Amino acid sequence: MNLLSSWPACLALALVAPLHAGEHERAPANAERVEAVATQVPLILESPACEHEKLGAIEITIGEKVSEITQDTNVPTVDYGRAMDKLAAAAQQRGANAVVLRMHQGVYFTRSGKQSRKPVYVKLRGAAIHLSPEALAQCSLTPLSVAELEARSRDGKPQNVSSRTAFEDETAK
Repeated sequence: MNLLSSWPACLALALVAPLHAGEHERAPANAERVEAVATQVPLILESPACEHEKLGAIEITIGEKVSEITQDTNVPTVDYGRAMDKLAAAAQQRGANAVVLRMHQGVYFTRSGKQSRKPVYVKLRGAAIHLSPEALAQCSLTPLSVAELEARSRDGKPQNVSSRTAFEDETAK
């Protein structure tokens, strides 16, 4: 008997894929929404065309790694805004003044067919870069908004996966 199949809970994994430089920009999902969180270091989708220094990859995680045996009916959720701020702060510590977002993963918890409205776990990975003041004057950076990142997560096709599959990259480290 498979123990995991007897539990009525599963995890939904939303959009676990790299972001591509050629993706088209779109307006935020809800123009009336007020951004509660503003980052010091902008997160952008494309590497700027102007000269910049690459400072290396950065990755952050926020939230709890829940599993099928979780009994809590109110699993705490996380905000993409907090995750974006954490990534921006990590980049700023490296001396970056921008982050090119390369991948994001949102894990949603589902119990009895009801998916959490917000993710319970978020992983963001990006490239920290530094642009000189001259390069910043020449290049216009289009920052990614919290609403746009949330919309990208919701627009991805959810996958019903086990907690082992959802966090397999984490356990390999």
